[in-house]
Amino acid sequence: MSGAASPSAPRPPRIAYVTSSRGVGGAEELIAALVAAGEQRGWQQTVLNPFADAASAGLAERCRPAQYAGRTCSSVVRLPALRSWLAGRLDDLRPDIVHVMLFHATVLTATIPRRGERRLLTHAYGEGLAQLPHPRTRARLDRWAGRRFDHVSAISDAVHAFLTDAHGYPPSRLGRIRLGWSGEPAPRTPAASRPPTVVCVAALRREKGHDTLLAAFAQVRAAIPDARLVLVGDGPHRPQVEAMVRAAGLSDAVRLTGRATQIWPHLADADVFALASPSEALGIAIMEAMAAGLPVVATDVGGIPELVTPGVTGELFAVRDHAALAGRLIDLLGSPQRLRAMSAAALQAAAAMRMQDSVEEYFRLYERLLAGGSGQAAEGGRAAGVRGTAR
Repeated sequence: MSGAASPSAPRPPRIAYVTSSRGVGGAEELIAALVAAGEQRGWQQTVLNPFADAASAGLAERCRPAQYAGRTCSSVVRLPALRSWLAGRLDDLRPDIVHVMLFHATVLTATIPRRGERRLLTHAYGEGLAQLPHPRTRARLDRWAGRRFDHVSAISDAVHAFLTDAHGYPPSRLGRIRLGWSGEPAPRTPAASRPPTVVCVAALRREKGHDTLLAAFAQVRAAIPDARLVLVGDGPHRPQVEAMVRAAGLSDAVRLTGRATQIWPHLADADVFALASPSEALGIAIMEAMAAGLPVVATDVGGIPELVTPGVTGELFAVRDHAALAGRLIDLLGSPQRLRAMSAAALQAAAAMRMQDSVEEYFRLYERLLAGGSGQAAEGGRAAGVRGTAR
């Protein structure tokens, strides 16, 4: 029929990512990767950061071309205004999906009335909540808030187990999508051109265990006098770390790089990666180190054993056991043959830990939520809700 109006094309899905980012870590890397994939798919995307600070500029830059809006909150008395701001932005955007990450954003979003959208939470803490300030209060709020989401996606098997056992979340609304690494590793520096080098990439915060690492490295230095330690990252604990370095007489052997825009050159110029965190939900820095061909020596906690196979891609040690950490580092640095074998195994294992695989699983999850499903994958799939995927 002439003059008949053609049917209008359906509008693209709308998604709002809500985070309480104060820097660029694993959650922020995930958001940036999701935004890039959503842009390719033609989705309408907005990133909302109600707890932004000066360090959040990196997230805004990484999330382009998606819209980004942030607010600051320096006091509890400002929370009602912050809640109104977030509620207003969600009302204006009318997203189909609200994907929330990190603790403060989770609790704030849980207090806001729903407008028909499906809400997804990426849970990144697990037992690591006990290492943060006010752990009991945080645990209660975390458990309460998570139950107000349609689906909760754990970033590791360890977090999945925590949410099932400690929080008591029903399996029907709980899944697991492990995060991954992204980027392009730099070519390795020949070992003969540098002293034996240990590197750690971690924010300088108390919960990252730099005190244990420095105590261990003092023993490494005594056994291997030309060994050096490179600490990549910055944070509120930096003055204490610098004081510990001076007190241990390690100023000539330990280098603090500060915040690094590129971690790959630091990884390429090292022999072993070490992490002494007393808790770690997963450990993207560990994956990046493996992708750079570094054996990993790390604590046997949380999601780390899902990444590091002892004797193959690295070694594990008990929490705060600096003597065990020192022994493992000394053994590896003194054995070039083991280093080469573990380097090859780490590269092979990291190939199955790409962030792009995580992103594809998330978009499959979005599609199930948009279709009105629970978020659970069909039996036999690799997406959210399936345990025991390839490590």
